[in-house]
Amino acid sequence: MANVRHPDCAIRTLAHEAKRRLKEGAYDREAACALPQGASPSQKRIYIRLKELLDRGEEVINPIRQLADADLVARLSHEEKQRYILRLAADYTAMKKELDSRHPEKRSAR
Repeated sequence: MANVRHPDCAIRTLAHEAKRRLKEGAYDREAACALPQGASPSQKRIYIRLKELLDRGEEVINPIRQLADADLVARLSHEEKQRYILRLAADYTAMKKELDSRHPEKRSAR
């Protein structure tokens, strides 16, 4: 009997997703590109960008310059730029640690 009390339950959603992957045999494909759980949308964008750079063999020498949205930075006031850069640096650090823990053979730039 289905659980009709909680149709939008997070566990139900995860179970449906797992069943779909099992049916499609997609576990190997999705494990390679799985995004970190609990990451914010901006952290996910940074993670994807870092993964792309790492897969191409490029080093992240200046993460703020390489990951920042230049158009957005140009429009921000001085205080907003500082907040944006601090948030970007914190997100980069968190995603770099996550990426390094998942792929110890491919270390991103220090």
